[in-house]
Amino acid sequence: MHLGQYQQTSSTPRGRFVRLAALTAAAVVALAGCSAPEPAPAEEPIARTSLTVGVVGTPTSFNAASANGNTPANRAVSALIDERLGSLDGNLQVVPNGGLGRITRIEGDPLTVSYELFTDRTWSDGTPITLDDLMFGWAVSSHYFDDATYDQTGALVSGTRYFETATLPDPHARTARPTIDRADDTLTLTYAEPFADWNRQWLLDRPIHVVAAKAGVTVKDLMTAILTTPEGDPSAPATPNPVLAAAAAAWNTGFAAAADGTLDPAAAVASGPWKVTEAAASAVTLVRRDDYQGGHYPGLEGLTIRFFPDRAAQVAALAAGEVDVANIGDPDAADLETLADAGVTVTTGPTTQTLQLRFAETTSTALREAVSLSLDRDELVKDILSEQRPDARPLQSFLSSPATGQTYTDLVSGNGAPGTGSDPGAARSALDDRPAVLRVAHDPTDEISSAVFARMIAMGAEAGIAVRAAAATETPDATLAWVGEDESLYRSARDRLAEGVSTPVAEDEFAELTRDTDPVDVLAHAKEIDRALFAEFTGVPLLERTGAVAVAKGVGGVPYTSEPNGMPPSFWTWSPPAP
Repeated sequence: MHLGQYQQTSSTPRGRFVRLAALTAAAVVALAGCSAPEPAPAEEPIARTSLTVGVVGTPTSFNAASANGNTPANRAVSALIDERLGSLDGNLQVVPNGGLGRITRIEGDPLTVSYELFTDRTWSDGTPITLDDLMFGWAVSSHYFDDATYDQTGALVSGTRYFETATLPDPHARTARPTIDRADDTLTLTYAEPFADWNRQWLLDRPIHVVAAKAGVTVKDLMTAILTTPEGDPSAPATPNPVLAAAAAAWNTGFAAAADGTLDPAAAVASGPWKVTEAAASAVTLVRRDDYQGGHYPGLEGLTIRFFPDRAAQVAALAAGEVDVANIGDPDAADLETLADAGVTVTTGPTTQTLQLRFAETTSTALREAVSLSLDRDELVKDILSEQRPDARPLQSFLSSPATGQTYTDLVSGNGAPGTGSDPGAARSALDDRPAVLRVAHDPTDEISSAVFARMIAMGAEAGIAVRAAAATETPDATLAWVGEDESLYRSARDRLAEGVSTPVAEDEFAELTRDTDPVDVLAHAKEIDRALFAEFTGVPLLERTGAVAVAKGVGGVPYTSEPNGMPPSFWTWSPPAP
């Protein structure tokens, strides 16, 4: 009852006015909401289609295979723009390029290898890639026409060296002049002797039509010279072939920067999926070729290669977000912390640059054995590499390192490598408990060499060996030497033996290895070479430098590379951050 009276009271004229005013205000608000402009939609973030790669050094040439052009910066550019019938993966193992053609071993002895090119592949200027290009590449790398003689310093004494390549001709890789079958689009090479690294001879080099134009000759004239000029004979040097000489001069210097450092993008005619659109000392810009028909078509539309004067500037650019991908080499703990704080992912691993203790030929066998037994290599690696690579282990081969992946694993299984700890008592016994002195040559400015040497002093003292630095006037008993950057067991064995780390048994095994064209046989002889070197205490493999590939947040598909200063491989799998 009272409730009803209350409701009735609220219906007085004044109450109706208040209610009407409230309804009117609500209607005004509603109408105002209908007529107000819609808020602007949020802008969609722009998806990135390119990445920036950071490289230390200055680009000076688009021919990284030449003696003057063989620099880390030039090799980095070449790794992106130059495509051949094979490449190396992150473990320096051969990956055939089935998108360009194929290499086939037809016969083992005489070793006969055929090269096939697919007919619709083109250079970045639209010119077809042909067998003429492969033939020119053979002329460059084989040094078939050279008849030069050199003195002990390497200076030319007589004759002609046409193409000044960064690598010297390999005496084990001699071939006859190739034959060409244009109907089958194949070039065939026949080797003088079987050759272990036959599958690493990829031939494709600078475009023959570009070299010919720079040399002022025709492709036809250059091919005629390659097909008819006699093989060079240093014992009877001949008048240089003028066409070959002109082409060699163009190849040697025609792709280099001008005197003021200016690079010509037109000199960068490339076989890969990128085209150089801008080139300067500070940066090179690459744009994807839509006409590329090979197997490495990238998901990115472009790449920018930025160049830095040193590692510190490169790392700073990574931390600032100015660079997406970089090989930062041997990083220190401060670099790793700086990049981690910036959200940059750094993958570390071993490289092919290895530190070895090498004994002089005059060092007694007893001292060699004692020093080998005195070194606690586990402790060395833990002390020096644990911050960068907690999983690092002592090096167990003269010929390879963990940088080569499964090859190294297979090699050190049964290669005669000793234990990795120390045995001071056995070391003293090897010396008949007599004190000894070991004079060591090393680079005191190299941080790792210096750290190893300091630890050798302490370890040697426990075994009665006084380790000290060799004076400039003394012949050292041993040397701490960095060696490496060898891409195959053949090349590594060849170089180690040439550097004096050798025994008669190792030499015999290498002679057999050279002629093996089956990887299984190459591995077997490499094990025996290692075994011979360990048995004679020729030295002590210690550890390898650390590599590091830095990748900005969100960037995907960038693998590690064990090549020092190398470009991370498989750029066609790289992807930009999601928007």
